[in-house]
Amino acid sequence: VESSKPTFPAGSWARPPEAMPRIPTHPTGYTSIHYPLADALKKFSQETRKGGLFYAINRLRQMNLLRMGRLVGEDTNGNKYYENTSVAYGRSRWYEPKVPMTAFEMDKYYDPSQVTPEWHGWLHYVNDQPGHSVKAEHGKPWMTTHVQNPSIDRSSHYTPPGHWKNKVARGKIGPKYQAWVPEGESASKLALRNYSDNTRTLRVE
Repeated sequence: VESSKPTFPAGSWARPPEAMPRIPTHPTGYTSIHYPLADALKKFSQETRKGGLFYAINRLRQMNLLRMGRLVGEDTNGNKYYENTSVAYGRSRWYEPKVPMTAFEMDKYYDPSQVTPEWHGWLHYVNDQPGHSVKAEHGKPWMTTHVQNPSIDRSSHYTPPGHWKNKVARGKIGPKYQAWVPEGESASKLALRNYSDNTRTLRVE
């Protein structure tokens, strides 16, 4: 009885499936669901020794999770960049901004736009060259200092009259435009909009 198992000639590019090498998709012992609790506790302990309990709690509030890794470098904005090659590709690099020592409105003190250009490529796996090396090799005297997104600065946000942070009342500024009035009707029916006393329903034409 002839075997139904396929045969592969010598020197052929084709190989049986069981002979194909298996390429690991992630390091051994890695789980994509959570990070090791021991690392999180160790990191929290390090942050507590570094700046105190309030500092460590704010770091946890800021990052949502605490990870252990090798410090690769620091940029001019105070962001520190870490790498842990024992986790999956795509999650092995991250940065930690400065910890704001405040209990409220923490998000106004840090923003992803604070990552400097020389570190952007390394952080997003575009290249494996750290930021300080990129700056030393490709930096030019005419390059300007990196500026973060100005919208993070809430003190510079637009606060028109009537805004709760603006003491100037909105006032009656009149109609937005002059509407067409049909023949025989009075133009007095046109109401003003944006009343500062809010005694009437706001009407935006």
